[in-house]
Amino acid sequence: MKAIDIERILAVLVLPVLIFARVAAPLEVHANENIPVTIEIPLTYIVNGNEDTAGGDRFVLTPDDPAAPMPEDASGGRKTIDIEGEGSYSFGTIYYDRPEIWWYTITRELTEKKGVTKDNSVYKAKVIALNDGHGYVLVYKDGSDDKSELVYTDRVAPETGDTNTLAYAATAFAAASALMLMMLFRSRKRSR
Repeated sequence: MKAIDIERILAVLVLPVLIFARVAAPLEVHANENIPVTIEIPLTYIVNGNEDTAGGDRFVLTPDDPAAPMPEDASGGRKTIDIEGEGSYSFGTIYYDRPEIWWYTITRELTEKKGVTKDNSVYKAKVIALNDGHGYVLVYKDGSDDKSELVYTDRVAPETGDTNTLAYAATAFAAASALMLMMLFRSRKRSR
């Protein structure tokens, strides 16, 4: 065999191995250091209908593992935020000093409001803190494996402004009945 053929054979065999090794290996490795990660878990509150009627509830972030990092102002193993109106909210900044995966549950403490159908969904947030300073939040509606957004949507029934409909109908019925009796009485009087 010629020297050129051996070089071609080696290139054909070795080149794919080198390419695979480069693609499979991470580009940036932080094996001996952990870069801290800060993450916020956002929440969106939407109102379909009269926004002035909705709101006024508390949303709660609870870690599935009591050792999980929490926002600085968390109390009693949970973090609450009060929602007064439509918009975007956050449970606050959570600091992670090492790579780890943590799970949190998001619930809502409901208050009754006339004419408002409240979204009482339960969400699970999976926080992935990496050692390169990056982190991710994946949200799932409880009982689903599909990724979601942390969104609560309330529906407010439209107000008609007419609270005396039954009274109006009764008055109209009474007037119509009186008119019919009067007409009946006159017609009998004429026929005599």
